[in-house]
Amino acid sequence: MSAPPGTLSTLALPSSTVTNTRVGSGDVLRVTVFGQPDLSAEVGVNDKGMLTLPLIGGVDVTGLTTSEISARVADALRKGQYLRNPEVSVEVVQLRSQMVSVLGEVSRPGRYPIPGHMSVLELLATAGGLTAQADQTVTLLRRKADNSNAGGTNSTESDVRIPILLGETKATERSPLDVELNSGDVVYVNKKKLFYIHGEVNRPGAYPMEQDMNVMRAISLGGGMTQRASQRRIYINREMPDKAAQEIKAKLTDPVLPGDVVYVNESLF
Repeated sequence: MSAPPGTLSTLALPSSTVTNTRVGSGDVLRVTVFGQPDLSAEVGVNDKGMLTLPLIGGVDVTGLTTSEISARVADALRKGQYLRNPEVSVEVVQLRSQMVSVLGEVSRPGRYPIPGHMSVLELLATAGGLTAQADQTVTLLRRKADNSNAGGTNSTESDVRIPILLGETKATERSPLDVELNSGDVVYVNKKKLFYIHGEVNRPGAYPMEQDMNVMRAISLGGGMTQRASQRRIYINREMPDKAAQEIKAKLTDPVLPGDVVYVNESLF
């Protein structure tokens, strides 16, 4: 189920036109030499980063943008004296070298190409927006080279975890949503965290967590106390790190954590 109107699923998707992106192995390019259909071709970049074209043969295109490839092909045609003033256009037909993944609570999880530049927000929109079970927390996982060894040799890679909040709260940092994604990045949308309220409330059940949740807010979400409820007999059942459950006598201002069960007892009188 997609998110309701006004959320990420309603954002305009980024254009499918790949303009001036950097090229790598596995990408498929359309090279057009204007006025020379025999010299134009749709070809793939091999695992060595080479593009093979009529007459001029192999062209190293690793890490080049499409405009830089256009200039390099035109220069090769000119130097080979095949054309005096060649006009060359290069487009990406399939982008396979620059890929990112989005997992978790989105409508269409999977791997997506980066068409030039893509932000976290644009990726979430491309993946169809958030599901009804999505939390307001997104995690960006990025591989980072670790050059801590002497001389920078034997480098290893480690994950960098960047938490991003989506909700409109005082703690929200919107700028990470505009972070430009790198190839290999993984964006994970967490599942909504819940708490539970039972006993003498009008609407007992499971409710999504909010920022700065406390007992008073939890009771409000549960429809308020019934006439039989006792404000002095409220307890929180909380799972501890050792998996044992602890019962805590609670005040209205006490915090409620994900997974907590708030129980409002009836009055003794």
